[in-house]
Amino acid sequence: MVAVSQEEYQRAVAQLLQHHRVQGTPQEAAQGLLQAMPEEELLAEVYRDRVLTLVPLSDKGTLVPEAEAALKAKYLRWCQPRGGGDCLGLFTDGPYLRTDDRRTLALALAFGGVLDETCAALGRELSPQAVLSSLVWAAGLYLALWLLPEPSTKAAAAALSVVMLAWLGVDAMWGLMDGWASMAHAAHEATTFEELRGAGEAFGKRIGTDAARALILSVATLTGRTLGEMATHLRSMPRFNQVQAQWAAQGMEGSVAVAMEEAAAVEVVVEHSRALVVLTSPQAPVAINVLARSGSSGAGGGHSGTVAIQHRGGNKQVILSNGERWHLPRGKSYRDIPGEDRLGDELQAAVKEVAAKWSQAELSVDELAAIKRMRAAGKDYRANLLERQAKGRWVETQMKERFPGLSWNSRGVDITGPGGQSYHYEILSGTESNFALHGRRMASTFFRMIFF
Repeated sequence: MVAVSQEEYQRAVAQLLQHHRVQGTPQEAAQGLLQAMPEEELLAEVYRDRVLTLVPLSDKGTLVPEAEAALKAKYLRWCQPRGGGDCLGLFTDGPYLRTDDRRTLALALAFGGVLDETCAALGRELSPQAVLSSLVWAAGLYLALWLLPEPSTKAAAAALSVVMLAWLGVDAMWGLMDGWASMAHAAHEATTFEELRGAGEAFGKRIGTDAARALILSVATLTGRTLGEMATHLRSMPRFNQVQAQWAAQGMEGSVAVAMEEAAAVEVVVEHSRALVVLTSPQAPVAINVLARSGSSGAGGGHSGTVAIQHRGGNKQVILSNGERWHLPRGKSYRDIPGEDRLGDELQAAVKEVAAKWSQAELSVDELAAIKRMRAAGKDYRANLLERQAKGRWVETQMKERFPGLSWNSRGVDITGPGGQSYHYEILSGTESNFALHGRRMASTFFRMIFF
């Protein structure tokens, strides 16, 4: 890990964030920075099949649970020496602390003295409280991307991952991710400020001051800049020569600044050999493979391909060189995929043909009315989602009529593989969010994805 002194750190923060203005709330600024979508209209937040937070979509009463009120009061006291009020912007989306709010607060507590160093470096330039809170939100949102079952980041977040890998090194990067996961789990369970403080302080001790400074500096380097501008500022960071040397010492080729500019997607893949794979530009999909190479992504069984999604539970989705997409549960690899799958090929050709015949005329009266209500309310995303779901149901109905002899299921995988074969088939629309959802929902099932 490349360490910087407090003086170097504060000078860099002041240089990076001078004249920076935060647009919107800290949470919105972080979502815009990392190109992540906010959660919409959640009533119940569920984690590991448990409801963590149950809150109204709009607060119309004056009463809140006693524990929630106590947590809010202690958080506001913590904010007093840091600008006062809701210093992290946790209540901009409502009067209750949701799961991401608790994670963000725990992270701020983990930063400890580094947060105060950052605040002091900002001085009275513009709005230090707004800048500081947006940095904490952005750092938390970035780390949360790794906590998701498919730890894959894109665009700006991918560039941030390259910087972090260069600055921290592989082992410290793993420590950061593992520590974050532990802290986030503890924050999910926390019901008091003391429990959140304990979770945050444990994470802070685990990663240390240097990693905390590196994380905030990396986020600050990205804030309000294009990737090209970020690369220029990265070269002016303290100890950049040491960062570049560490990058080369880990077997990376070229300049870390160039790699960051070219980053399109970064993915951590955990295999038996504990390999860390960083995917960069589309022209070089596997640009870096740090630590030991994993044999499971080779050409076993005559197949070669690319890991599209690596789920946190050990299951993954792969795309073969012939375009097939498979979901492999933990313990399965390329060599388990059949060399030939005639039924799957027939299903794939049929679903493409059927889907091409879809039109809005196939919508039922109720489906069309629901879509119109969403559009009238300005919720185009929800309207598009309802239409995709309706199309999916229609396509599946058509496929059942075309293949009546197959074993169709109302729950679980759509089609059970015939003749006792070990793999099955799932028909789905081919959006990234839908691919990810099906991988989470059927993590232990071996199936080919028949997509349209």
